[in-house]
Parts: sequence; structure tokens; C-alpha cells
Amino acid sequence: MSPEEYLKVIERIASSKGWKPNPDREILLELARGLLENREKHGRAYCPCRIVTGDYEIDRRIICPCIYAGDDIAEYGRCFCGLYVSEEVFYGRKEAPVAIPDRHAEFIFSSSR
Repeated sequence: MSPEEYLKVIERIASSKGWKPNPDREILLELARGLLENREKHGRAYCPCRIVTGDYEIDRRIICPCIYAGDDIAEYGRCFCGLYVSEEVFYGRKEAPVAIPDRHAEFIFSSSR
């Protein structure tokens, strides 16, 4: 599957969640490439902006869309890597921050796991 073809998967996921894909096509294609590379290398479409540890209990949280995406989009208008955005960001009614806190890093480094 090519990154262009994978955009259809991204669009379907976004639609099912009430999100939008990032309106910047270059960013979308780069992230699609990363998802496809992770799928080929690790067997799953892990978030391309995070490190796969090899520990499935940790890594399952970052299978795209990661478990943090909904909260990130609700709070910041975009997910951590910027693949998915809120409708407000997509339509230019809200500006998403360039960077947001990494909830996954907080999980990994917390003592609660």
C-alpha cells in the first residue's frame, strides 16, 4: 500500500471519530509513510512520532490512532503528531499549538504503570 492509498484509511478513521485529517497534505503523507513503515517493521501501525519499545503492554497504547488522541484533540485541537485535528482546527476557527505535551511519555515515566 502506498502512502497515498493509506490516506483513505486515515480519512475513514477520522470520519468515524468525528475528527479530520490534518489539512496539510505534506504532513499527512509523511505521517502515512511512517505508519506504513512501522506496520512493515513492527506488524502494527504504531504512531510514527513515538518510539516502539517492544513491550506490547506499553506499545499497544500508541497503535494509531493512539489512546491519547481523543483527549489531545479535545484539549488542544490536534493529536500529538498532528495526524488528526478537530473540526475547528480543520476549518480554521481555532489554531492548534505547534507542540503539545506527550501523554505517552508521562505514562512511561510514571510509577503508575
